[in-house]
Amino acid sequence: MSELSTEQWTIIRDYLARRAGLYLDDSRMRQGRMFVQERYRQLQISPAAYTLRIQDPTNASEVQWLAERLANHETQFFRNPAHFRALREHIFPELQRVRSPLRPLRCWSAGCSTGEEPYSMAMVALQQWGNPPSRPISIWATDLSHVPLERAIAGEYRGRSLANVQADYKQWFEQQPNGSLRVSEAARSLVQFEQHNLLDALPHWAYQLDVVFCQNVTIYFQLETCRQLIERIYAAMAVGGYLLLGFSESLWGIFDRFETVEVAGAFIYRKGDGQPKPRPTVERPITTPLNKPVEPTPARPRPITRPIVTVDVPKVPDVASLLAEARTLRAQGQQRRGLSLLATIAPNQRQPAILALAAQLHADLGQNEQAAAEARRALELDVLQDAAYVVLGMIELNQGAWDKAINYLERASYLVPESPTIAFHLAESYRHQGRETAALRYYQHALRKLAQHSSSTVIDGIAVGWLRSACERWIGSLEASQGTF
Repeated sequence: MSELSTEQWTIIRDYLARRAGLYLDDSRMRQGRMFVQERYRQLQISPAAYTLRIQDPTNASEVQWLAERLANHETQFFRNPAHFRALREHIFPELQRVRSPLRPLRCWSAGCSTGEEPYSMAMVALQQWGNPPSRPISIWATDLSHVPLERAIAGEYRGRSLANVQADYKQWFEQQPNGSLRVSEAARSLVQFEQHNLLDALPHWAYQLDVVFCQNVTIYFQLETCRQLIERIYAAMAVGGYLLLGFSESLWGIFDRFETVEVAGAFIYRKGDGQPKPRPTVERPITTPLNKPVEPTPARPRPITRPIVTVDVPKVPDVASLLAEARTLRAQGQQRRGLSLLATIAPNQRQPAILALAAQLHADLGQNEQAAAEARRALELDVLQDAAYVVLGMIELNQGAWDKAINYLERASYLVPESPTIAFHLAESYRHQGRETAALRYYQHALRKLAQHSSSTVIDGIAVGWLRSACERWIGSLEASQGTF
């Protein structure tokens, strides 16, 4: 049976993005093609026939099958502890004050995967209002894929997904004979699971929503798809409702109608009333008519003086300084601390450069899928982010996709011609591609730039001494193979 062509893969990938919102960038091409080839061989049809099959609007189950196997379903209970702390300490108490006690609170976990997120929301609600809750609350949880939803409904978990469960919440689990923990009936009864494609119209119950979790979902969407989804969510939310996104899902340059608020150390979005803020009242001076005799002004009592109370106004973080500090942490091998530092930057200040640096940090940690999504979003917002090109180029280089690696790294080199590491990676890509002359030129270029640094220095996570040695070794080898003396 013939292999899937690049053209056929592109058609399938683009159709999957339009119908399921799941855009598979080049970093996931190998995995995607593998699943497609497995599928059409299982069906015993040709790649061309499968390409037609998946585009058949009457055969939506095929899109569903492929999307379920390609979506990222990894999650944990209380995955973003700061967000759940904000939910417990601020959001639920505030909603308790401002919402009628007879009105059910309406919550949605969009892209709930295997259920850890909505069950975490339910456990916070039980801690807040008791069992059964003293006020009505409804939690809907949706996902594109049936397979993780079946696991979510079963409610049994073990291992890594339970790592963030604190002692206060362990009462909402029941030990099972097989060693797993099952979410208690009290928590499961608050959550309703439903299959839903976020690219479709929102479900009938999605109106006047008070809390929406949509974490690590939109970062994998293309920019316009993300904007359209956020617009629909905004329209479905009640005034005063809260939207909680993942760190990399900043709405900077995408959607500006939410208010950004900091609560319990977390940055979240709030739907305001959309009304302009009232201007402060200014007393106008009383003027005396020109034709009226001026009367003596009675002495005014002396004002009572009070000590001036100074209010500490929180300083706006210097984004440039935080970026520099996060880059220093990366050079020191402290990637997780670097990511934690970036998380302290308010979403309305998370410029593309911050996303590009987050992509570098995630790539250093081996989280290539997250890194690629962040790098692509950074480039969608600003095509001059050289670090984003480097991340994508390195992912392609490590996957053996030399042409794509060269494409990204050449753009990065154009933007930062003085970088020895970009020149080195570009030389590596050319060498693997068999373009020895180009490889030799870039190894020499990298070596010249490395002369400015001591051997003990680390640049972009690589020791200068090692880089210099590698360049010298390959220059000697390539010159010998070309007969250059």
